Amino acid sequence: MKNLKIAIVATLAIVFAMSSCIKHEVIPAPVPMVDLNCHFIGSINGTNVELTENVLGYYCTTSKAKILLPSPSLSSASYFSEMLSSSTPVSIKIALGSVVWDASTAIDPDVAAFNAFHGSNLTPNFSATGTAGFEFSYRDGTGVTWTSKSNSVNFQDVTFSNILQESDTSGDYSKFTCNFECYVYHTDAVTLLLDSLLVQAAEYEAWFKR
Repeated sequence: MKNLKIAIVATLAIVFAMSSCIKHEVIPAPVPMVDLNCHFIGSINGTNVELTENVLGYYCTTSKAKILLPSPSLSSASYFSEMLSSSTPVSIKIALGSVVWDASTAIDPDVAAFNAFHGSNLTPNFSATGTAGFEFSYRDGTGVTWTSKSNSVNFQDVTFSNILQESDTSGDYSKFTCNFECYVYHTDAVTLLLDSLLVQAAEYEAWFKR
């Protein structure tokens, strides 16, 4: 009986030792990611143009342009959102600026300034290169780029809505719906004449990234 007890104790000790050596896999909690979607539809020169994410290779890309000035002057940033594809030349791009901040404190505007700008700038003026308002660019099937003008004599209008600021580990985003109508222009390289196209009932759902 004594030997049996010793055998049982030894067996339990071995089992305990083996179980303590087993490394349990630690599965990290899922990281929340911002749900980003893009889509454009509108009439350009009387033809319906629709760009849909993941159709014909279309996707959205964002960028920004900054004018950095030494303090106490304020620096400024303009934000760009573009839908394009590597399989077709047709693309659209919008610009919106400017967020101002003191670049001596940070290389970019903070999240509060970024959010405040996009949340309050719902009906911006049209602006060349988007430095002080809104600009729309359209690249046609031949690769020619047509761009709105800040001083156009023709009717133009833009409204941002459904502004939603979200952040994840990849960055800070301002999601939006942008509705606009305007003319876009291109100067012919041969004739030097200014041509124009009418953009109507355009709607672009996408985002800017801080």
